Amino acid sequence: MHTKPEISILNKRYRMQILATLTVHIMTFAHAAGIGWLSPTLHKLQSPESPLLFPITTEEASWIGSAFGLGYIPGNIFFGLTINRFDRKFNLYILAIPLMMFWTLNYLAQSVEYLYVGRFCAGVASAGIFLAVPLFISEISDKEIRGALTSMIMMSFSAGLLIGYIMATYLNYHIICCIIFALPIIYLFGNIFLPETPQCLLKRGYEQQAKMSFIFYKGIEINDNVEHSEQKTSIVVSEFDELKAIIEKGGLDTPVMLKDFLNKSTLFSFFTAANLCVLNQFSGSFAIMNYMANIFAESGSTLNPNVSSILMGCVQMLGAVTVIVLVERFGRRPLLLCSVVGMMATMYGFGAFVQFTGAETKAEYNWVPIVFMMLVVFNSAYGVFGCFFALVVEMHPAKIRSEALSISMLFIGVLLFITLKLFPYFLFELGIPVTMYSCATVCVVTGIYLFFFLPETKGKSMEKD
Repeated sequence: MHTKPEISILNKRYRMQILATLTVHIMTFAHAAGIGWLSPTLHKLQSPESPLLFPITTEEASWIGSAFGLGYIPGNIFFGLTINRFDRKFNLYILAIPLMMFWTLNYLAQSVEYLYVGRFCAGVASAGIFLAVPLFISEISDKEIRGALTSMIMMSFSAGLLIGYIMATYLNYHIICCIIFALPIIYLFGNIFLPETPQCLLKRGYEQQAKMSFIFYKGIEINDNVEHSEQKTSIVVSEFDELKAIIEKGGLDTPVMLKDFLNKSTLFSFFTAANLCVLNQFSGSFAIMNYMANIFAESGSTLNPNVSSILMGCVQMLGAVTVIVLVERFGRRPLLLCSVVGMMATMYGFGAFVQFTGAETKAEYNWVPIVFMMLVVFNSAYGVFGCFFALVVEMHPAKIRSEALSISMLFIGVLLFITLKLFPYFLFELGIPVTMYSCATVCVVTGIYLFFFLPETKGKSMEKD
């Protein structure tokens, strides 16, 4: 038996895992920058100071938002079909294409249809990012830090949102498109130096390449005297042979059959994942990011909506760091449930403040909507959003994990379209109180189910069920 490495992200064993995670999250950052950019930009496009030559109505703005969900659905179907038929790296490469199309169409926009198609492409890219990236990270990382690395998606997403808010507020529309367009190019270049995951190579019968990939991601230095190093040899042989045996004997390289989905434990996992998806979308955790500036404008706050959105980006970064620090210490389940309770309380409070206070009170206490939204965003960042991908990836059986994740992401794509299409109606027609009360009630209903039935997946093997 070899000695387990110290559980610290500074451990030499984890360096390449962290570097690979940061590399693939360049795409997450670029994607999130587009989402953060949209919130202040939509507000500008509907104003006389629009940087484009054509006006945007409220109805068109809602379709720009919901076109993202329309792209997310076929994107999930496409990447669901390619994720196992081709290598993980192939999927990581091709997801850059729709995001580059998104920024190109924004730059060239001559009518609102350009923006529709661009957001559709952004939805396709998002489907690939949230399907291929978590699977890639989960396969290259040790279970001791897998939760932290998987949750890092929230940190890169939050950083992208914040940069998107800032750039949209202070930089020229067309300059932003040029700057962000460069990120997918950097991402593609960085991925050239990352090997395919050991699991994927073993399933395809490339044992030697899989062993070299395993050595790379475990941070094991190989030199001319490696065969004389008992410790290094022990690590390579014992851990790699264990991984190989699990894949060969565990049925992970056999075809997936319908019966693999139709058993009690698998169906239970799907139903629990569906509840997580409903919570993730209908709680408003994603829609709020897209309409942050509008929410502050509608709340009666006299503070600059765009500046308030930037502040929310900072809070989201804090939540993202929180989940990375705490997820391996306390587990996924406690963080998620605390997050649900926090979102529920603050959204009910925000709705009540807007509903039961007059214009003078709102002007005197114009900081209150910001405080409530800070709490909503923080709670969402460290739990409902921050723990979501770790839970959905880890809770499904190993043999059908990629297929199950694809199905879950397809379902969330449908919910995403519904949310982005209805959220402007709730916000602008029914008002902030009804919007916040509705989102909070979703937290109550799904939270009760998850309290009783959500399993803890901390430390679960990605090859064993």
